[in-house]
Amino acid sequence: MIDIKNKIKEYLTKKDTKFNSIFEINKMSGGSSNEIWIIKYLDNNTENKIVFRRHYSRISEKENLYPPLSLSIESEVMAEAYKQKIPVPKIIYNVDKDHELGESFFMEFIDGITLGNKIVENRSVKLLKPNLASQCGKILAKIHSIPYQNIKDLNTSTGVDEIKKYKDIYQNYSLNIPVFNLSFKWLEKNIPPVTDKCLVHGDYRNGNIVVSSSIGIKSILDWELLHLGDRHEDLAWICVNSWRFGKIKLPVGGFGLRNDFYSAYEQSSKRKLNKGSLKFWEILGTLKWGIMCLKMYDAYKSGYDRSVDRAAIGRRSSETEIDLLRLIDNEDRYE
Repeated sequence: MIDIKNKIKEYLTKKDTKFNSIFEINKMSGGSSNEIWIIKYLDNNTENKIVFRRHYSRISEKENLYPPLSLSIESEVMAEAYKQKIPVPKIIYNVDKDHELGESFFMEFIDGITLGNKIVENRSVKLLKPNLASQCGKILAKIHSIPYQNIKDLNTSTGVDEIKKYKDIYQNYSLNIPVFNLSFKWLEKNIPPVTDKCLVHGDYRNGNIVVSSSIGIKSILDWELLHLGDRHEDLAWICVNSWRFGKIKLPVGGFGLRNDFYSAYEQSSKRKLNKGSLKFWEILGTLKWGIMCLKMYDAYKSGYDRSVDRAAIGRRSSETEIDLLRLIDNEDRYE
């Protein structure tokens, strides 16, 4: 087992002497397949921070039906997004896979509110103009316009692919959850056509945005699920009830309305959205999160990761069953 903190410091001090003043390196809690470390250092007697992102240290020790995205691809797409003036952390250094730290990268630290429940409760955020939902729509339209043709080894995943992926994971647990079984059947019967593919963020939601109470969205985080696919996937994922943090009547992240979000997206992208596709992807997104929760609990139970985060998230699988029944019965409207 390598000493990660010492290796981080050793790497950075070779890059720039300003990192000789590093005084604190901490690993953040959470993270499914990637670790996040915060590095604090002094520059002209002013405290600064950067972020280090690497694959979870024990990821290779557990059988993984669908391995995580290469961090070199993630950083390349983020760098392209930065060039396109999309709010995203600037990539500082890329670390080669042959280095002791493993394939990883360093990026700038963006200060702001990141916890979803804190965002939905913030009074100043509620008064923003344009509102947060509209901002999300405009930024997502920019993400979907990122030129991806020169980025190698991007995965493509449509509705058919996503259903297969999560059905494989679900069946691997040998469980029989009636609501999940019903949802898979509904999805398989209602797969929408994909008229044109674009670069999809894959995890565009409240919890992966950095917000300022005065200006709104400062940055979009966690690009590890990016792929080529259906734009409706991103538009639906942020509306999954699990990301509303108790604000059920505000379907866009618990802070906004679908109409504001969709209208801003359509105006910025010059593309008309399909309500049937949005419903399909919101049901699939809800089911995906339920299965992700099963994965979290399995990681805890198996001893792969005994953190409280894994156990706490694992228990939330049952919440998605209620959400799925409501969506299939069309209680949750798409206007």
